[in-house]
Amino acid sequence: MASFLKAAQEEGICVEYSESYYRTQPRSKLERVANVIRRSTARVIVAFVNSGDMRFLLEELARHPLPPLQWIGSETWITHPEFLKYNMCAGAIGFGVPRSVIPGLREFLLDLSPAQILKSPLLTEFWESSFSCSLKGSSGGARECDGSEDIRALQNPYTDTSQLRITNMVYKATYAIAHAIHGVICNDTQCDKSAKFTPLQILNQLKKVNFTTKNGYQVSFDSNGDPVAVYELINWQVKKDGGLEFVTVGQYDSSRPRGQEFSMSRAISWVGEQNEVPRSVCSESCPPGTRKAVQKGKPVCCYDCIPCADGEISNKTGWIT
Repeated sequence: MASFLKAAQEEGICVEYSESYYRTQPRSKLERVANVIRRSTARVIVAFVNSGDMRFLLEELARHPLPPLQWIGSETWITHPEFLKYNMCAGAIGFGVPRSVIPGLREFLLDLSPAQILKSPLLTEFWESSFSCSLKGSSGGARECDGSEDIRALQNPYTDTSQLRITNMVYKATYAIAHAIHGVICNDTQCDKSAKFTPLQILNQLKKVNFTTKNGYQVSFDSNGDPVAVYELINWQVKKDGGLEFVTVGQYDSSRPRGQEFSMSRAISWVGEQNEVPRSVCSESCPPGTRKAVQKGKPVCCYDCIPCADGEISNKTGWIT
């Protein structure tokens, strides 16, 4: 946020307030931040917030009517599917990790048998919660799973593999490690699967990997150890049924030629389903014959327009003295 505030100042953007909140803080702090947002005259809000903290903030803001705001979100929450229920965020925009489909993942997840599920405590908990039965025999009042459970009939995030973002990053990271190990234990003709290697060897080899995944993503690292930065510009748009959905309207790709890294693919639907960029000003420019008088305790872009004193004249808009 400090970097944003510095950049905003350099671009001449007036920031009305800057607040911080963590979900471990007292509720009174949450209420205070929410009230600052409600009373603000700014119509654009940048929320650089963790998704866990953002959930508390949105819940609090939803308790009382909020004037229409143009939300700009950070990657941690702008693609969080549970937040689409907050219609007050319609029009929100922000950069997120690209959505992807991992070949074969859905089929793998749906073909798991109860015996395979039992090998994973996490999947066991998921199975028993979804079907209200126990894989380990009747216990705690729950019936024993009898084999009639059909995971393909479920409609939940587990079976929806169309919105994979962070999962795809794990997928790429796993293959990167595999390629690094391959580079250490294999030569042009054979691999020594019993070879011993150190973490440093894998790290050094990891810097050299350069491959393309089955779903079309190139994986490589620069001299600083950073991968190619690729992000989608996400826009929360209103569907025909009144609900919200994520729509990709642009993309940033740092591997493209300088000046061509960012591209738009479709129009943004701003707050209020408007096509024009929202305008957020504290005070309109003062007309000729008046001058600015800064409002005490407020940013410099908040002022009153007062008539010029006797013997003074202003023939330009936005005159200060």
